[in-house]
Amino acid sequence: MDSQSTEERAEKVVIALTPEQLKDICANAAEIGAKEALKTYDQERKKEQGKRADRRLRNTKLLLRNYHMLKEHAENSVFGRIQMEESALDILESMMNLYDNEVIIESIKRSATRTAIIVSHIETMFGLYDAYCEKSPNQDIDRRRYEVVWDKYMAEPVLTVKEIAAKHNMSKENVYSDLRVAEERLTALIFGVDGLKVR
Repeated sequence: MDSQSTEERAEKVVIALTPEQLKDICANAAEIGAKEALKTYDQERKKEQGKRADRRLRNTKLLLRNYHMLKEHAENSVFGRIQMEESALDILESMMNLYDNEVIIESIKRSATRTAIIVSHIETMFGLYDAYCEKSPNQDIDRRRYEVVWDKYMAEPVLTVKEIAAKHNMSKENVYSDLRVAEERLTALIFGVDGLKVR
């Protein structure tokens, strides 16, 4: 019976706090909760930014793989080009919520003008990338990367990885490595600062 009364006493312990102590406890709890909420929000934001950067890189590769078809479509379209209020970045932004490659390409091909805007944007960004490589402190490496990505997507005819490796006297692994770097740089140019992959 003695142990039972001890349990009852333990359950009936009352802690008295002054109003200041209660206020401090509430303030500390609110601060801890707010910090955790901000931490969770920041993690989710970074996760979403990473997904968005991945989609932009994926879409850059998609645009580059389809460059020649898009260019031909723009040049041979029966419909005349009309002035559009839409910019290249508007069109690219509209791609971000689409996940099916065919739907993305069809959305770009929706009009000759839209297609021409994207083709012109890609060509302009390749020009900027070329200028960047010319002024780079690592000019030899950056020029090679530019030529590798050019041969893979823009050359006529485009070259296979094996052909690029032979042309530049390098391994296929090095070609893939150069392509990764060049594609990331082109993504930053094509999509703007948001195209940068934050690591």
